[in-house]
Amino acid sequence: MKRQNEELLGDVLRRTIEESGMTARLYETRAASLWPVIVGPAIAARSARPSVRDGVMTVSVASAPLRQELAMNRSHLIDIMNRTLGRNVISDIRFIG
Repeated sequence: MKRQNEELLGDVLRRTIEESGMTARLYETRAASLWPVIVGPAIAARSARPSVRDGVMTVSVASAPLRQELAMNRSHLIDIMNRTLGRNVISDIRFIG
C-alpha cells in the first residue's frame, strides 16, 4: 500500500519546531555552540560555554583582563555571531567573572 502524503523527515521536524515556537531557542542553542568557533580555541579554553536567553549571551570569563578585552569587542563579536547564524539572534553579550 503506497502512502498518499509522503513527506521528508526533515520537513516534518522543521514544521514541528516552527509550530511549537522553538525556532528562537534552537538558534540560541546554536549560537552558544558557535562560541569556540567565533573566538578561537585559546579564548574558548579560558571561558565557560555560554548560555543564551532572550537574545542575551552570558559568558563566564575568570580573567579580568580577558573579560575587559572581550567587552571592548562586544559589538564585533555580536556582528560575527549573527552573520554566522544568518539572522539576528544575539542582541547583547554579557561577560561575568
